[in-house]
Amino acid sequence: MDKKPSMLQFTMTYGAILGGLSIVSSLLMYLFGYMPTASVSRMVLLALLKFAVVIVFVSTGMKNYRDKILGGSITFFQALYVGLLILIFETVLSGFYDLVFNLYIDPGYANKMVEAFKSSFFTWMNLAGTPQKNIDELMDMIEKSQSNSSPLPNFFSNIYSTFIFGTILSLIVASFTKKNQNPVSR
Repeated sequence: MDKKPSMLQFTMTYGAILGGLSIVSSLLMYLFGYMPTASVSRMVLLALLKFAVVIVFVSTGMKNYRDKILGGSITFFQALYVGLLILIFETVLSGFYDLVFNLYIDPGYANKMVEAFKSSFFTWMNLAGTPQKNIDELMDMIEKSQSNSSPLPNFFSNIYSTFIFGTILSLIVASFTKKNQNPVSR
């Protein structure tokens, strides 16, 4: 008889795989000099791609936990916990990578990303016909947030925002994944 993993073990595995994918993609972009904030279209494309991968991992994790571990039925709250734990483990793993990267590997990389973002956003807003006063105010806000930013608080902020985002996403996916036991088969 196979011993089935606990929910914690199962979600750690999925979170580690998703976190590993995030780390590898981040490293590849860094090594090849791909600056994702160099244009608004790049940022949108990357965000949509990451969002799609996260949805696939969370929904697959919930379904596999339901079918392989629980024998085909899962409550809404069990599915919610599975999705949320996957995302929290992914965030902690990729967050530690970001922390090490921004503290030791390339401490100036975050500033380069913000500068590329400011440049692309400035261009985009000019092309959209935004008044110069509004552009200047927004650039000042970005500079203030950049000056108050550091790797450790960003790590905790990412965990918090992932908890909020993960809860919302897991609520939605869990509503489609839940499958109650058939009362006749009991």
